Amino acid sequence: MLSFPDTYDIGMSNHAMKIIYEMLDTAPGVIVDRAYIPGDDYARLSKELSCPLTSLNYRLPALEFDVIGFTLEYELNFSNVLYFLDLACIPLLSADRREGHPIIISGGSACVNPEPMADFIDVFFIGDGEPMVPEIVAAVKNSREKGLSRAETIAELSRIEGAYVPAFYEPVFDGFSQTGVNIKKAGAPVKATMREAKDLDACFHPTHFPVPNFETIFNRGMVEIARGCKHACRFCQAGFIYRPYRERSLGVIKNIIREVFLNTGYSEFTLSSLSATDHANLREIIDYVAGLNKSGEEFSETLFSVSLPSQRISTFSVELARALSTNRKSGLTFAPEAGSQLMRDRINKNVTGEDLFATAGAAIDAGYRLIKLYFMIGLPYETDDDLREMASLVSKVMDIAREKRAKTFAINVTFSTFIPKPHTPFQWAAQTGEDEIKRRQSLLKEELKRFRSVTMKFTNYRVSALESAFARGSRLLGKVLLAAHKLGCRFDAWDDKLKSGLWERAFSESGIDMKNYISRPFSTDEILPWQIVDTGVATAYLKTEYLKAASAELTEKCDPARCKRCGVC
Repeated sequence: MLSFPDTYDIGMSNHAMKIIYEMLDTAPGVIVDRAYIPGDDYARLSKELSCPLTSLNYRLPALEFDVIGFTLEYELNFSNVLYFLDLACIPLLSADRREGHPIIISGGSACVNPEPMADFIDVFFIGDGEPMVPEIVAAVKNSREKGLSRAETIAELSRIEGAYVPAFYEPVFDGFSQTGVNIKKAGAPVKATMREAKDLDACFHPTHFPVPNFETIFNRGMVEIARGCKHACRFCQAGFIYRPYRERSLGVIKNIIREVFLNTGYSEFTLSSLSATDHANLREIIDYVAGLNKSGEEFSETLFSVSLPSQRISTFSVELARALSTNRKSGLTFAPEAGSQLMRDRINKNVTGEDLFATAGAAIDAGYRLIKLYFMIGLPYETDDDLREMASLVSKVMDIAREKRAKTFAINVTFSTFIPKPHTPFQWAAQTGEDEIKRRQSLLKEELKRFRSVTMKFTNYRVSALESAFARGSRLLGKVLLAAHKLGCRFDAWDDKLKSGLWERAFSESGIDMKNYISRPFSTDEILPWQIVDTGVATAYLKTEYLKAASAELTEKCDPARCKRCGVC
């Protein structure tokens, strides 16, 4: 059984789930199904009637599956995993499971620090899933044929490259600080090595995935055109853990688009990538989709369209956007991240204010009347002047729109709170406290209040703080998750569901101060919980990048063919 631990409309939108589901669904001798978190009314009735959680298609009890796999891509879904297990009548703690209980596995980007969930997951699979799925299937099949016990099957799974079995390791603590990771069981590797799919063309891509029967968050064809990112932004976890940058070739992408349409009926496609505009053949891909509208009888009366999740700040992005005429209503999205050039240099965001102004001007000329901008507040070394520069950038874009006489032009600005993530140069930095973040938010509101056509959105600090704690947390946070589950915490990623007071109580009852994980800078010499995972990026390289941020020194973008700086290649 596979699960994205959230509701159906969110889980059905997850691309990783579609990849793994279709790989398993087409594997000989495998029965696979999906399950999501039900609504409160359904869950309450299930409890009252003593009906454990079942799978979506076959209505089989979760307890009857050999393996249950969770996709974890966001720390605020951790509590939902416990809720799922509870609804399925499966012991929450790995140590409490016995023969006949499913083996609980997990993968996804949030697993690069597996320690906060280590008490609940039997085996983590860290890195690209495509090369690991066939090996997981083979290991489970082999175990069943040999009549191996549950513990022996877990041992078989532990031998797969990319696997991490928390029970094989025992962390050592001095208060809240981790002073070491001791190997508990002979034969376990010193570290879990992140698995990499080297050739994206050879990687499985779903084309026969289930089509939802009601509206979901992203109800369209998703085509992954590249993995990784060339741009080494120092705050961006995905840019470091998914190194090196890899592209799918034009011919393979065309075939995927064609097959997705023929098998699902989707004619709207999102070209998925951390930085889609870096793809060498992006214009040809867009032209190919546009050309399908004129391709003849096979696709007659079908209107095809393509969209990009976000654009690099460049006039080339707008040239591409001209071809995306269906996007003009939704606007273009750009992420300057910081206001001043000094701050952009500190985070290694290789764009300038002039780049943004030229891009905005080109977008307005192309007929766009909405631009979405993303900034981050609370970054290391940020000052009030940096914040005022954010407001100044927005103001200048509005001036450009007025000069071009762009009627009804508007800007939507999102200000998110910086979260120091594992395996990045900023993993050692502290997160700015709540009172200070609120002061900075107020400063920005004051600076931009005169613009009626500027809509501002600020992330909830309590959400950011909780995400930060579990992103950088140790195995000690398992106690907090248990306490929070008993108090009724779930769906914490939803603003209207987050129960901040109950989370504070859970930390207090567990004897853990959340600020130890979020509000203090970590020493570059201390042992970090996530060091049990080797992503391939050298710690010395991350330290160098952290120091370069202090001096605002730039690093060239990643070039797998020649740079050899970080250690991945």
